[in-house]
Amino acid sequence: MQKLSLIFDSSADCAPHEVAALRFAAARLAALLRLDYDAAETSPGVNGQGYRIPMSTLSFVQADALRISDESHLWGGIVPHAFVATKLVSHPLWSAGAARPEGWRAIDGIEALTLPGYSVFSREDAWAAGCALLQAGQVRVKSPFARGGNGQVVVGDEEALRRWLAALMDEPVRAGLVLERNLAESSTCSVGSSCLPGHEIAYRGSQCTVAGPGGHDVYGGSTLEVHRGTLKTLRTAFPDESVCMAEAYDTKVRGAYDVLASRRNYDVIAGVDSQGIRHAGVLEQSWRFGGASMAELLALEWFQQHPQDDVVSAETVESYGEGILPAGAVVYAEGGAGMPRKYARVLPHGY
Repeated sequence: MQKLSLIFDSSADCAPHEVAALRFAAARLAALLRLDYDAAETSPGVNGQGYRIPMSTLSFVQADALRISDESHLWGGIVPHAFVATKLVSHPLWSAGAARPEGWRAIDGIEALTLPGYSVFSREDAWAAGCALLQAGQVRVKSPFARGGNGQVVVGDEEALRRWLAALMDEPVRAGLVLERNLAESSTCSVGSSCLPGHEIAYRGSQCTVAGPGGHDVYGGSTLEVHRGTLKTLRTAFPDESVCMAEAYDTKVRGAYDVLASRRNYDVIAGVDSQGIRHAGVLEQSWRFGGASMAELLALEWFQQHPQDDVVSAETVESYGEGILPAGAVVYAEGGAGMPRKYARVLPHGY
């Protein structure tokens, strides 16, 4: 019997609740795919065979070392450069002569699918891009490597931008920052798909935020309507702006960088800025196990157990503190000590 193995990236900043979620999902996914799984074994050597779940998006070099030749061997994604797996590819550079990492490629038309903004790799470019964006209202500055709504700040004038940049060390700036239009009122939905051996699903759903330990809003879970099929077939069920944008973004970005991905998730935001102007666009992509993945997994299990069904709703919930669990909740991270409690469940019909 082939094995399912986990791959942990020692360079990634993985919280204990993320590791717990991945291990929990691995056991259930192994049962779904009828694979052997040993929770004690991770990151097998180059001779390892079977199916992999990486904690982070893999590089082509990592995938080659693990003898992963295509997306059918993993639930996740493979990119040519580390920055491709981040928010940085959602925006153009500030100017033609701007600093950029090796391997950067301009993506024609990406501006039409994302919020007004820029990716920058120097203080000079960050300052120039920020000042230009501030002419039309508040600017959200992001670390492209942070997860779950962390590592972000909103600046409303040049002095606030100057102070924020002055407090940054050189290395985070060289690694890249994202500056984009801040929306005063907005909603975010998730559009995505997963293609596993013998299983293919696509979904659209809503996200929510909760107050994190530091008092700021962080990711609080997703509620998904999951369909059998692909992102392309999802447009039949949801012929709306969010799905169209996600599919177009997927085609452009993955095509520009030759990305391989069996798991794709796109956060699409819509709302108005401080001037009352409406904007919509893809915030970022995820080609790895993520916040909505347990809902995807429960939907996959449902479809296997109910072959007559083509649609099911499922949710993930992350919260800080105690609370009564709803019927059917599957807890996969206990929480406590500043960590979120996480659970997922299939929602009742007609939810």
